[in-house]
Amino acid sequence: MKRLAMLALVGVLAGCGESLEPAPRVGDALPDLTFATLARTDSLSLADLEGRPVLLNMWATWCPPCREEIPFLQALHEEYGPRGLRVVGVSSDNAGAFDQVEEFLASAGVTYENLLDPRSAAMDAFRLFGLPATYLVDHEGRIALVRPAPVSEADTAFLSTIETIVAAAEGDR
Repeated sequence: MKRLAMLALVGVLAGCGESLEPAPRVGDALPDLTFATLARTDSLSLADLEGRPVLLNMWATWCPPCREEIPFLQALHEEYGPRGLRVVGVSSDNAGAFDQVEEFLASAGVTYENLLDPRSAAMDAFRLFGLPATYLVDHEGRIALVRPAPVSEADTAFLSTIETIVAAAEGDR
């Protein structure tokens, strides 16, 4: 009976015409997405991030764990930014909340780059079921580590990967 139910589900999904592309994994390139900047007059493509190590963080103002990790991300920006790490946030807040996003970032003292994704294109492309989610990307544009949960200073593998991708980029200069 379980087998029959599974076959029926596969048939329904196949019939919907939906792509069953897997979520980007370690070793994959970032999806080809473009987002508006906070100024809303410019945009930035994820492809434009290649050439430097990147910490890409998906977040939203309505997400308590996202808000809690922001100071840590800011500290990483201050520590590793001078060594070449580009910290980029992508807010999934809706278009009506842009002012709220700007106010939150200003009140939190955030100085790293943030982009706007009111249509949740990143959620779809990265196959995310929740926020926050963080991707460490090496200077060649390949995903080096995925964290589909809040990051913190207690995550030694995360910190070690940052050091590794930053050092590798410094070595290639």
